[in-house]
Amino acid sequence: MKKYLQSLMFLVLIFTVTISHAQEDSRVSHVVVVWLKEPGNTQMREQFINASRALETLPGVLSRHVSAVIPSDRPKVDDTFDVAVTVTFKNAEALKNYMRNQKHKDMLNKQLKPLVNRIVVYNFGNI
Repeated sequence: MKKYLQSLMFLVLIFTVTISHAQEDSRVSHVVVVWLKEPGNTQMREQFINASRALETLPGVLSRHVSAVIPSDRPKVDDTFDVAVTVTFKNAEALKNYMRNQKHKDMLNKQLKPLVNRIVVYNFGNI
């Protein structure tokens, strides 16, 4: 019986810590996968990467990474895209503010969208 109670207490503790951590961690990730109008064009990749780096200093950004695809011969790895961007925000409200930011909108419309054929966006986090 003592072992049973110890096991139960351990599970309750783990469950409590997990829930507590999830509630404390309100970070949101914003992932953008980009296929350029000229797939594989290294000059266009660099142009996209360099232009998008100007968004690193926008309010609410905890971290931001933009880079070219890493080719892979593994069948489960999708390497058909050209560039991907990952941005981490403090919370969902910070993501909303980032998307509304005029500098972000101008950068998208004037410098990035003209290079892009297709994008896929993933947003996830504890909201």
